[in-house]
Amino acid sequence: MNGTVQTAAPAACFGAIHLDLIAHAKAPIHRETSTPSTMRGMPGGVATNVARGLAKLGVPVALSGALGDDGDGAALRSFLGREQLNLHGVRTLAMPTGRYVALHDPDGSLAAAVVDTEITESLDTSLARDLSPAARAAGLWFIEANLSQTVLEALAQASGSRLLAADAVSNAKAARLRPILPRLDILFVNRGEAAHLAGLSSDAPQEELGAALRALGLGAVVITAGAKPLFWSKGEAHGFLPPPPAMVHDVTGAGDALMAGTLAGIARNLPLSESLEKGLAAAAMTLAVSGAVAAGLSWEALEALPSASASR
Repeated sequence: MNGTVQTAAPAACFGAIHLDLIAHAKAPIHRETSTPSTMRGMPGGVATNVARGLAKLGVPVALSGALGDDGDGAALRSFLGREQLNLHGVRTLAMPTGRYVALHDPDGSLAAAVVDTEITESLDTSLARDLSPAARAAGLWFIEANLSQTVLEALAQASGSRLLAADAVSNAKAARLRPILPRLDILFVNRGEAAHLAGLSSDAPQEELGAALRALGLGAVVITAGAKPLFWSKGEAHGFLPPPPAMVHDVTGAGDALMAGTLAGIARNLPLSESLEKGLAAAAMTLAVSGAVAAGLSWEALEALPSASASR
């Protein structure tokens, strides 16, 4: 690159906003007993993590979703506002704010997690009608399957000619995206989610999973496989990209950082493969810290790292 920071087009993210409670155990976690650990609370939710990442990467971003009328909701609204997210699309509902609890073993792997997304799933199609001015002005929309299928369909309809990206979230929730697959410009899935949507075994090669999903009308698909190379396909082009080496503190938010970095590249009109390299670098930075968004994340930091293609 020439060292000039390219201007990024604005984006909007729609979906979950909740409080992450992250525990790092000091010994392997076992059932039916307590384990000494350190705990930390921070903002979470797929859409929130992606929006926070985009903001750090220099992309003007609007967030739409719901917070509860409780202390957690007030604290999250204040925190996210300080991170320069446009929150005019975030409504306050008479419900508890969503929560995600993650239990990590000493090696950083995820031993167990539970999530309460009831407030996000309660949102109706007014989320797609009552858009904030910033969301209306954004040329790139990101949606995720913590939202109900009805709301996802309404957002896809409202997106018009904007670039529309989506995350499948989980095997169980991936099916919510099925009716709008032909409208999606890019879909992020892991192997299990891809297999669930494609009706294939999760042991199927990533190329086969990608071809099956593209046949359903997707503009592009990205299939992750943990520490193994991801597969991408767009138009006639496709390929694998290996993740860079990473020190793993915990895995929370690494996939969301991948999406944020990739979308930040797309917002700067970079090709998908080059954008994905930025996403992989962002994920590696996130793996090395506690929480879903690395404090040192910036577009300049990603630009300073060697690309995966250059290192092969």
